[in-house]
Amino acid sequence: MYLHSVAPKELIQADYDLLRSYEHLDTTPEIEDLLFLQSLEGRAHNGAGSFENRTFVNTGIDDVVLALGFNPDEIKARRQKIIDDISQFALDTINGEKCERLLDENGEPILGIKLFRDRKVNARDVLRGLYLGGLRDNPDIRKEAEKKYQMKIGGGRCYVIDIKTMISMNLDGEKLADQAHENDLDEYMRRGLIVSTEGAVDRKTQKYFYIRHRLGPGQSDDAAFIMAGILYNPDVALGVFLADAIDTLEKYAPIFKDQDGNLSFQIARGFNSLQISMEDVYELVSLASIPEAEEHMIPDSSLRYLMSLDAKHQICAFRNHLDFIEGKPIVPLPISYKRILSNQFYEYINRRLLNVRNLEKFAIPNLTLKELDKSVLDFAQKDFAVIGKDSTIADAIRKFKESKCEILVIQDKNHKIVGTVRPSDLSLYMPPGKNGV
Repeated sequence: MYLHSVAPKELIQADYDLLRSYEHLDTTPEIEDLLFLQSLEGRAHNGAGSFENRTFVNTGIDDVVLALGFNPDEIKARRQKIIDDISQFALDTINGEKCERLLDENGEPILGIKLFRDRKVNARDVLRGLYLGGLRDNPDIRKEAEKKYQMKIGGGRCYVIDIKTMISMNLDGEKLADQAHENDLDEYMRRGLIVSTEGAVDRKTQKYFYIRHRLGPGQSDDAAFIMAGILYNPDVALGVFLADAIDTLEKYAPIFKDQDGNLSFQIARGFNSLQISMEDVYELVSLASIPEAEEHMIPDSSLRYLMSLDAKHQICAFRNHLDFIEGKPIVPLPISYKRILSNQFYEYINRRLLNVRNLEKFAIPNLTLKELDKSVLDFAQKDFAVIGKDSTIADAIRKFKESKCEILVIQDKNHKIVGTVRPSDLSLYMPPGKNGV
């Protein structure tokens, strides 16, 4: 069946060669290719790269795979294998197995990320992140968060749609993705436009398209990852990241379905120590959501952009974000397709976190009962200095230089703590060197 606005084979091939010539991801060449195939779909939709501002809004990943001469079933199976690796880690943890690293059954790092080979994780915290990450894209949960936090978020989901019906209704991929269709969904199902929310796709008569329910700026995957790391801990952030990876990979897999959402429900049923409430989920949704007034300066990186290595610094946004969460020195990295400097984004994160007041609900690390009897002084960070709340940025930089401390505690005139500052918070103003001083 002929469908207009599908990119020509030669343009897809040219853009594939172009993308591979200048961009490299922090993963294996095999997984890099799996992500590039999906990126070509988006580039065709937006007229990027070799498409030279010509938009092909009905191009699907299947069109890209076939144009490049790959076997669709093999590509889908390889993408599903990564999803299965993540799901197996979760199920093994639920079943009480000791999972200290994010590795697959062959001992190779999940997603080909070298960091995972040696980094030990708290598997239970990774599960919490998978749970949070799998729910935050659910359009119904986003809708509830909109009500609770009085903000416009927007959202939708992917559906198997009938191509012939789409053409007869004068719709295309762009209209389905960019306009609000929440009030039309029942009619779309009745008329046979929406075949199902999941299942196998007949590539001759069907496509798997995103249908927007409500308009809004959406959420930033970058912000969700970082907010989870700061509100809870870095391992929870890694779980959110892996949930986003599933959400990306499932869009071209043997069976089209909401696999990250389904994994969240499996974790909720099988993991007795979840310690995450729906209020926590709504809070992360709100904190990861992009304010309309600041939409132009908040990145929303795809999995490819999170893993794309910066040519100058040889680091990707994923690693830079993780360093920021852990209070390590960061680099001014241009991130997402918007090429927003990471320093500016991290300043936004710090401002956004000023709205978080309920410190008592932050996750408590998994400790044995014996460890809980220890004095809190055993865990105290002693490498700090105190500074008054009326101090300037120059005063703070001077204090860091003089004390060589890792954190400044800000006090008012009554010695009440009103905040803290790390060297990374001042990285824009500090000269290069260890910890910026």
